[in-house]
Amino acid sequence: MKKLLQIAIVVLLSFNNAQAQLPDGSVAPDFTFTDLNGVTHTLYDYLNDGYTVFVDFSAVWCGPCWGYHTSGALENLYMNHGPSGAPNVSATTTDDVMVIFVEGDGSDLACLQGTGCGTQGDWVTGTPYPIMCTGNDANGNPINTTNPTNAYQISGWPTVYRICPDRLTTDVGQP
Repeated sequence: MKKLLQIAIVVLLSFNNAQAQLPDGSVAPDFTFTDLNGVTHTLYDYLNDGYTVFVDFSAVWCGPCWGYHTSGALENLYMNHGPSGAPNVSATTTDDVMVIFVEGDGSDLACLQGTGCGTQGDWVTGTPYPIMCTGNDANGNPINTTNPTNAYQISGWPTVYRICPDRLTTDVGQP
């Protein structure tokens, strides 16, 4: 299992580039959101519980984001190292990683589900980890009232941060 985690981290690091984002070593801004299943998640709760959290900031219209999403890198990481007992997580998990997907461009739920907005596809089906929609639900109501994209200084899509339990960030991916 440790080898799989190492491979996943190497793959993520290979996408790193020199564009300025939230500087490595910065304290991660906390955020709370309700996922598409109505479950509330708070970043600092996961960190306080000892998880390393990978946050994927993407936009539904972004081709490179879609390519990265469909590569399965974060899916495999979550399924093999995610929280014990969480849906879609292996019974043999190392129980030390959490993955969060943030649709950071304010697109609505329908866009995440693959319709309208110039979306690249269905981002929801088959995604085992929590998704934060920053747009509206089917009735036009905001799903989440906050969007952490600005706090993390996202300047390009996709951007993936690794946040260690000490709350320090590392930008590990922007292909």
